[in-house]
Amino acid sequence: MLRQILAFGFVVVAASAQANDWEAASAEYDESYLQVEACFAIESIDQAACVIAGIQECVIDLETVLESKGLPIPGGAAVSPSEYCNYIGAGRADEYLNAVYQRVIAQGPSRPGDQESIANLRVAQRQWIQFADEMCSEKNIVGWHSGGSGWGAVTAECITILSIQQAQNLERFF
Repeated sequence: MLRQILAFGFVVVAASAQANDWEAASAEYDESYLQVEACFAIESIDQAACVIAGIQECVIDLETVLESKGLPIPGGAAVSPSEYCNYIGAGRADEYLNAVYQRVIAQGPSRPGDQESIANLRVAQRQWIQFADEMCSEKNIVGWHSGGSGWGAVTAECITILSIQQAQNLERFF
């Protein structure tokens, strides 16, 4: 009985220490590790590749900082550097898409007063958002990338790529 109590106590202390390590590591997470603004300034089909490369660099930089401070690299139940950087990338891609969409809406159709075209574009964009959310959802992606706990990074990367492609489509066709 004493052995079980001691073992349980050790597990609680170890879990507490691990939680403190994760908290210390998460304090090092900073959005400035992802530098992809230049990717959106270029007009190229390589925007998505540029952002993905930036995300990979963000992961390496963040892991390097954590290791240099003697902190563990979070994983499992904690948000890993890969998930964190991919979430930031998805956010930046979404901001870029929204900026392009707002610019297209403000520019308006070539026929002044064509409110039907604007309404149709708004409906199409809402449908695209539903499509992207479903395409990159956990229930769809996980089956294709099963076997690990990094599904969050995969789904965020999916949203990132689709958002950049949609922004390019809006710029190209409108």
